[in-house]
Amino acid sequence: MIKSQKNYFNFSIRIIPIIIITFAFTQCKKDIEEREPLVETVIPNFSGNDAIAIDPNGNIIVSEYGRFLNTGGTGTKLFKITNTGIVTDSITNLSGPLGNGIDSKGNIYVNDANNTANGQLLKISPNGNRNILATISGWPSGLALDKDDNIYTTNFIEPNIHKITPKGNISIFASDPRLAGCVGIDFDSKGNLIVANFATAEILSITVEGIVSSITTIPDIVISGFGIGYMTVLDDTVFATGVAVNKIFSVSLKTGAISELVGTGNAETKDGNFAEASFNGPNGITVDVKNRVLYVSEFGQQGGLRKIYLPNDI
Repeated sequence: MIKSQKNYFNFSIRIIPIIIITFAFTQCKKDIEEREPLVETVIPNFSGNDAIAIDPNGNIIVSEYGRFLNTGGTGTKLFKITNTGIVTDSITNLSGPLGNGIDSKGNIYVNDANNTANGQLLKISPNGNRNILATISGWPSGLALDKDDNIYTTNFIEPNIHKITPKGNISIFASDPRLAGCVGIDFDSKGNLIVANFATAEILSITVEGIVSSITTIPDIVISGFGIGYMTVLDDTVFATGVAVNKIFSVSLKTGAISELVGTGNAETKDGNFAEASFNGPNGITVDVKNRVLYVSEFGQQGGLRKIYLPNDI
């Protein structure tokens, strides 16, 4: 009898922490579920109008591409911003910076100095030192990093996805005519690359072997060559910006189903619930996975940095 009580006591000691952890997780999830889907402006009239990434501390990194020129953009900065909208740092003397990302050591990478013949992949260390990691042919645009800190870049001109190792070795990871014009890039849960074509609004999947296949094309959103700006993936759902139609779209990777997530279609920076919020040329987009929040940059004149609180049923 005493032995039985001892076993029961030991079992109880083991199970109580599990119950507490489960309760805490359930409570946290419940808090997210009860949150109303909303759009807020983090920074109004903000010049950071291109790619967005989030560092391990929750800071937001935004590229200032500026305006299109024949050989690149007019922007010169990369901003670091808290999630409350305070600009804490900026990297200057850039030339039309586009896609950006952060590796496991805190180094920032950005595609810069595109001149239609090639572009530079810059590596910026946490202490601010910068060097050209690689020069990539074509017009390298978006980028994503894998778990080994290899960098994958889309290309606005060439039909290629380039892979760059942490040491700067360049190779072509995938090649397909449909890849010319791609900008947005991210990974799905299986390690496939998902890319979006700026000019055609087609979303494609690339396996780890480099095999390219089409997922879907978002219809009727390309105006004057402006289709999908950037895209990000959360729970195997793609969230893509419709630059010219001022809307954010969601696409299921499982079914290919397309939905208009938010945006009235009016070109304005207007906050509110999903039925009333508007965007002014939404372009860059990334996700804070922990908090289920999207951040969006706007390409329109006097656009802002926007924050989308997602419902938990997406």
